[in-house]
Amino acid sequence: MEYVSSAGNISQEEFLAIAGSNGTYGGDGGGGGGGGSLLGGTIAAMLNETLGSAAAASAAAAAGAAGTASGEGGAGENLTILHGTYPSGYTLPHIIIASIIVTILMIVIVVGNMLVIIAIATEKTLKNIQNWFIASLAVADFFLGLVIMPFSLANELMGYWIFGNWWCDIHSAMDVLLCTSSIMNLCLISLDRYWSITKAIEYLKSRTPARAAFMIAAVWIMSALVCIPPLLGWKAKRPEGHVELPQCQVGTQRNPQLEHFQCGSKL
Repeated sequence: MEYVSSAGNISQEEFLAIAGSNGTYGGDGGGGGGGGSLLGGTIAAMLNETLGSAAAASAAAAAGAAGTASGEGGAGENLTILHGTYPSGYTLPHIIIASIIVTILMIVIVVGNMLVIIAIATEKTLKNIQNWFIASLAVADFFLGLVIMPFSLANELMGYWIFGNWWCDIHSAMDVLLCTSSIMNLCLISLDRYWSITKAIEYLKSRTPARAAFMIAAVWIMSALVCIPPLLGWKAKRPEGHVELPQCQVGTQRNPQLEHFQCGSKL
């Protein structure tokens, strides 16, 4: 018996010639020929349908494989949105809601601390030594809301850093500086209140403007000593070459010793 070498449609005459030459069916006289012709036409149609389905399935499989390969090749070209989410894992509605809420919070922080600074600087009744510590705290929180939080919000919502390596270093150092000074100013205010109660007469006599200024300067100098080392090279090296999604982190990838001092980028 002869075989068909390639998948595809064959005509009724070709099928009848193959089947008739091998005696697969037959008939006597004209009636037999007519019955054989009908049977041959039915079998040929069935075979054509089967072969056509197989060819279509093979083409679909090839197209699917090609689509998968092209999808893998194009994955690096579109890393921003995947299944409706960003590299950070947030969806667009989450990003919009978080942006609105945190933006309102930043406005309250900036405006509130700015009013505190203006009030202490302009009102004579507020220009006492104990309010200097509050003004120092307000300055730290003011710049934290103005300089640190907007970029940290963008980094958190997008999942990667788009502002460059230089600003990453400056931003991280200022983040540590302002957060550390804010914490230490709170400690200074607590000590001032404690000594004012427990040693009211002695402390109030010794709390001169010069000593208060020295205490505030000591807070900012100690905070600066914590944030300066990364700017001088004490940090983890960034991966060289092209990076699809650059990161800016003080903790795990850059300087593990400063992880607990970074608060502005942890919204």
